[in-house]
Amino acid sequence: MSLLYPVQPADVRQYLELDATPSKSKYTDGILYGHIAAANSYLEHETHRYLADHGSIVWSATTLLRAQITIPGFRTFSSVSWGPVGGTVILNVSIPGDGTSGPLYAIPDELSTGVYIALQQRPWRVDNENWYLSVFDWWGRAYDSPFFPGNLGGGYAWTSMPNDLLIQGEGGWAFGSSPDAYRHALLILASFFTKRSTSLLADVAITPGGGVVHYSRMPDEVRTFIDSWKLGEQATSVG
Repeated sequence: MSLLYPVQPADVRQYLELDATPSKSKYTDGILYGHIAAANSYLEHETHRYLADHGSIVWSATTLLRAQITIPGFRTFSSVSWGPVGGTVILNVSIPGDGTSGPLYAIPDELSTGVYIALQQRPWRVDNENWYLSVFDWWGRAYDSPFFPGNLGGGYAWTSMPNDLLIQGEGGWAFGSSPDAYRHALLILASFFTKRSTSLLADVAITPGGGVVHYSRMPDEVRTFIDSWKLGEQATSVG
């Protein structure tokens, strides 16, 4: 898949003060683009989310019939099935503010950047026999039905088939709308990869003025971004 990145080779050249003419530099546009792609892959792997513009993708997971499951950052949903993968149970997703209605609710990230990082398919369980009253049209939506996708596989027992959630949609931020924090981390890491080749044997590089540059660990900006934007399942209780 060819992805659209918010950082381009010209940005890396400017940041590192490289020769602006690719033909006169040992760092060709192809090399720099490869570093950008590698940097994006690393950031996506470490944050467990789609960051670049991924277009149409398919993603699946095992839900164990949880009330809410983390997803890796979708901005649109063209098809969602919660139940048997490949089955006919296609569900609408309610997105805050757009007027849609469906049994699945998209949860935006904390900064409301246009991507959604979780789907909730029923109220959270509480120690109250009337917990279903948290949804005013519980009966009208047939949430009590054993055939409702959230109740498949044993009602309220925590069980499900492998990969029972299947999502098709657009992942990551649309090109031109990504947050500054992601663009900055991508630029820093791509620049780091570009200069890393001079220090492969000793993790250090000597500057023309005799200084020492260390490459033994990731830049602080990159580590801070990963810590701040990383997704994962949250524990609701400790037994």
